Amino acid sequence: MTNIISILNHKGGTGKTTTSINLAKALNMLGQRLLLIDLDPQANLSQSLGIEDESETISEVFERKLQQLPVKKISDSFHLVPASLDLSAVEPGMYSNIDSYFVLKSMLDRLKDDYDFVLIDCPPSLGIFTQNALIASTGVIITVQAQFLALKGLDTVYNLITSVREKLNNKIVVAGLLLTQTNHTRISKDISNKLRETFKEKVFATTIRQNVSLAEASAYRKDIFAYNPESFGATDYMNLAKEILV
Repeated sequence: MTNIISILNHKGGTGKTTTSINLAKALNMLGQRLLLIDLDPQANLSQSLGIEDESETISEVFERKLQQLPVKKISDSFHLVPASLDLSAVEPGMYSNIDSYFVLKSMLDRLKDDYDFVLIDCPPSLGIFTQNALIASTGVIITVQAQFLALKGLDTVYNLITSVREKLNNKIVVAGLLLTQTNHTRISKDISNKLRETFKEKVFATTIRQNVSLAEASAYRKDIFAYNPESFGATDYMNLAKEILV
């Protein structure tokens, strides 16, 4: 069965896009066929992989101008559906049509068997694009920045996932909560302890340590394994991929 995983948080700056790119690459390095989907109107994931100014993106899918996902080949077994800045203009007109919530699921049903994993980089909101992702997904990874106020709003995220499971997609589960940007400060340790105390085994054992190479890799349009394979970032994302595959 294809694992379709939404990577989300309703706030920006939690490491969603960084996790999407580098977890995807780690899984691909471990032999998994990968499809990445950029659902964020900022299109940072697409740009980080050197894909921009494409004539066919996920925006045209939601506008019903395309009848299939515009898949771009990064390598033989690593593919991307890019986003563009036009995506934000598409959203307002979608809410009045119930079918708009099922666009991504309909598209993925046609090609999901071509991949072992589909990772979806959700926007920093809980709107219709994120709901499309959840309806299409089998699992969710919630990124949690190990900083002040990181836990604020997690109940809202969980409530949305629960609502989708009860009404629209009974296959979806929380694959795990992922602590990102961890360090040796007291607040980082307190957030980590609180998260594990509250969500217990739902928190991944692997954490993503604060590492400048992760930011640099994105700036140079590379994944962490291409940019600095000896870095903490590369080690952490490879460990996360192995934890998911166990």
